[in-house]
Amino acid sequence: MTERVTHHGFAQGRRRSAASVVAAMLMMSFISVLHAASTPVLMLLEHTQAGKQIQTKIEVKGGLVASPDKGKPQAKWIIRAGDALNSEGQPGDRSVNFYQSTDTQNTLLFIVKVRYYQKAAGRWVPQFLLNEEPLVIRQNGRWQPLTTVQGVPNLIERTGTALPNAEGYFASLEFGMSTGATAIDAWLVQ
Repeated sequence: MTERVTHHGFAQGRRRSAASVVAAMLMMSFISVLHAASTPVLMLLEHTQAGKQIQTKIEVKGGLVASPDKGKPQAKWIIRAGDALNSEGQPGDRSVNFYQSTDTQNTLLFIVKVRYYQKAAGRWVPQFLLNEEPLVIRQNGRWQPLTTVQGVPNLIERTGTALPNAEGYFASLEFGMSTGATAIDAWLVQ
């Protein structure tokens, strides 16, 4: 009878160990699913406020997203790279429309095109191209900005010293508006 109890105790201990291993494996797979399901950060929108660098994450998700800094005009904005991605092939290009809002409408300020380039260890890092093409028109023999902020034509002034890659994409963008401090109130990732 002692032998049976020992055998039974041994079998019960093995069952507990197996249950612990299965529970650990389920927990690890659940965590990896949560990590994989997290929304990647496409870019960081940065500005300085009271001497501090403030960064806002712009994630790859649909719909118009209101900025947490809505209504806070800044003289200079910086766009920095978001998450590097692991992928077999180059991730698709994206574009981000940036808006200034009033109570009744959103005014398109500019568009940033995003393309991924492969860096060390095979990871794909976003780089940026400022696209003003749809925002200017030729009028009376002169180029005129199509976008106006408070009735004043608005052009973007790049202030950074970074050089683009061979396709014209920058690792970061630093810019301001010709009309002075401007708020970025919302964006739309496409």
